[in-house]
Amino acid sequence: MKYCKQCVMPDTKPDLPFDESNVCDACRNFERKQGGHADPIDWDARKTEFENIINEHKGKNPLGYDCLIPVSGGKDSTYQVYVMKEIYGLKPLCVCFEPTLPTEVGRKNLNMLNRLGVDLIHFKRNPIVYEKMVLEGLKRVGDQEWPNHLGIFTVPFHFAVKFNIPLVIWGECPQTEYGGPNAKASDASELNKRWLNDFGGLIGNRPEDMVSDELGITQDDMKIYTWPEEEDLERVGIKGLFLGYFHKWDVPKQLEKVISLGWSTRLNRVETTYEDYENIDCYSMHIHDYLKYVKFGFGRATDDACRDLRNNIIDRDQALRLVEAYDGKYPIEAVRRFCEYFNLEQNEFDKIVDGFTNRALFEMKDGEFVRDIDYSLVMKKKYRDLRRNP
Repeated sequence: MKYCKQCVMPDTKPDLPFDESNVCDACRNFERKQGGHADPIDWDARKTEFENIINEHKGKNPLGYDCLIPVSGGKDSTYQVYVMKEIYGLKPLCVCFEPTLPTEVGRKNLNMLNRLGVDLIHFKRNPIVYEKMVLEGLKRVGDQEWPNHLGIFTVPFHFAVKFNIPLVIWGECPQTEYGGPNAKASDASELNKRWLNDFGGLIGNRPEDMVSDELGITQDDMKIYTWPEEEDLERVGIKGLFLGYFHKWDVPKQLEKVISLGWSTRLNRVETTYEDYENIDCYSMHIHDYLKYVKFGFGRATDDACRDLRNNIIDRDQALRLVEAYDGKYPIEAVRRFCEYFNLEQNEFDKIVDGFTNRALFEMKDGEFVRDIDYSLVMKKKYRDLRRNP
């Protein structure tokens, strides 16, 4: 395990290469974004490319929808709606796939997004099928948000097919923002079936793997979670485009904009980090962040600190203090709500999570993971030291 010399991200993050100078690809991509790299991104060319695409399709849908925007009510999707509606003058159809455990502020922000003046479809999934997959995802791949990853990506494309809307507008480009394969390639601009399988968080588990008599899940139950037929996508001419590939993604400025429109942060920090605006629409996402930590040794606080460090909001010493203070803290409230809703005992939940916890990264004694008084895992000292001195 090693850490980036510029940020605080470890090389245990999947699909994140480090260069010969021990700097991660996400930091190098940020340099390309800002023009401080030998191979900078030509944002003017990408903006022109994007405008050519949307002009080709504007005003051609029989129902008047120029694009479809998958939304959650979070800061990113709110910004996507603002850009497409107010800057480009398009009429979007918005589609929200219902979160696992919605929060009050999440519902409030989704309503605020609706009142920006857009049509919004709130897709309330079959709870019986979905909740079975939540528990099965937790047990099989250590991610209770597995069916959510599927639904947020497949459901909007099904609606795009049904409403004959060729353009589906996503937010940040993950490869550009977080590093990884194809960061500079043209196919990094599109979210398609290949991207979903490689980077969509399915962890090797496919929709058809959930079909079984034992679970009581049928092939018909999984159709909405399955990628639309290629012939239907080709008939409509559907493209899923990352807005962040064509326009420089700048979270601090975008956050300021959506707040000015009426978007709300939490009243206090998110349980798994020091910020008050990330993953605030669903309690279950805090468990997802915790599971990432137990598997790979970094969580939401590391993600946030790396972003803030690259944006010169904090320095590396501050980033280290924030990560050490908040990363990997046991999400007591989120676990309580999850166990209560899904009728699990906490010790049963913890036993499942322990089965996915990386024994190479965390202290153990007598075959059990060592925990602090707040029930958080204890990372081995050599890795804490490496983070301080990469």
